[in-house]
Amino acid sequence: MKAFKQTYLILSAQSYRIVDQETGVVNEGISLWYLPDDTLDPAEDELATARGDIVRGMKVAKFSLPLKAASKMNVFPALYDVTMEMVTVQQKQQVRPKDIDFVSTVKLMPGDPVKQAKSAAS
Repeated sequence: MKAFKQTYLILSAQSYRIVDQETGVVNEGISLWYLPDDTLDPAEDELATARGDIVRGMKVAKFSLPLKAASKMNVFPALYDVTMEMVTVQQKQQVRPKDIDFVSTVKLMPGDPVKQAKSAAS
């Protein structure tokens, strides 16, 4: 399968570095927290709703990229195109992020929570 691009609203990033105490192997990268699309529409979780769970708002997700990708990310929150690729892990196919490119800035404007609560109650 070829690589493909997906646009995500990236909210924040944080580097990590973990050293295996026994082997000395270093695992490092950058973790990105994002919303699963660029619409800001709450996603419906039909499975959770079917179980009777209360589901509201937007779920934040996380993925990681190599640390060198951090130099491409200087603006948050922002829209980024994430290049995804299919890889085999333990004999199973998985989609993993490979690269990232800036698309545009995003300005999130908070609303008046009192007005929103009154509107929702009406």
